[in-house]
Amino acid sequence: MKNRRNYYRILQVQPDAPAEVIRASYRTLMRELKQHPDLGGSTLEASILNQAYEVLGNPERRAQYDRALFAEYTRRPESQDKKPLTTVFCPFCRKPLAREPQAGDRCRACESVLQSKKPAEVRSEYQRSIPRMKREDSISYFSTWPGRAQKARMVDFSPRGMRFLCSERLVPRTTLKISSPFFDASGAVTNVQERAVEGKKLYAVGVVFIAISFQQPRGTFLSTSA
Repeated sequence: MKNRRNYYRILQVQPDAPAEVIRASYRTLMRELKQHPDLGGSTLEASILNQAYEVLGNPERRAQYDRALFAEYTRRPESQDKKPLTTVFCPFCRKPLAREPQAGDRCRACESVLQSKKPAEVRSEYQRSIPRMKREDSISYFSTWPGRAQKARMVDFSPRGMRFLCSERLVPRTTLKISSPFFDASGAVTNVQERAVEGKKLYAVGVVFIAISFQQPRGTFLSTSA
């Protein structure tokens, strides 16, 4: 593979990240972290981000890149891999991590969930809850770090994403740290809709999970909601 850049590390996502997460991370880096040249960022860094997204944002090019990346890393001598290509970051607070996160790991700075279980394991353990289901519960979330936890009301849920009501108009692609009595998660805002609930103006926020950790994966939360 002639190009030795690791596009997953450049976009700060895991190799198994869904397309929504890759798109959200790319837009966050370009806009919120101001790496776009129009926002004061470096033209070179922006071109590298664009190059990474052009590949990972296209299913066919991503599959081809994955095959080349796998072949490159499986034949590389161990002595050539002493230093990481880039630093790995927490998806929420953006603090650098000491190593690639494993399932169940949390960021030492903000305590965000870093890596959830593999898709195959999720399908096996949560197969009854894969379709999005109605579930009303109180949750809290952080949209910045450090910051203050905001209260919200969960409306529906699946292991891949959720929707909640809050009084704050969140911006799409914002990364959140979410906590509830049943799970902790990090996720990216995908859409926001204004709603009137009991005479109050609230916002329905759709979130796709980046990583999630269930407190009781086979307990009351799933069985009573199926």
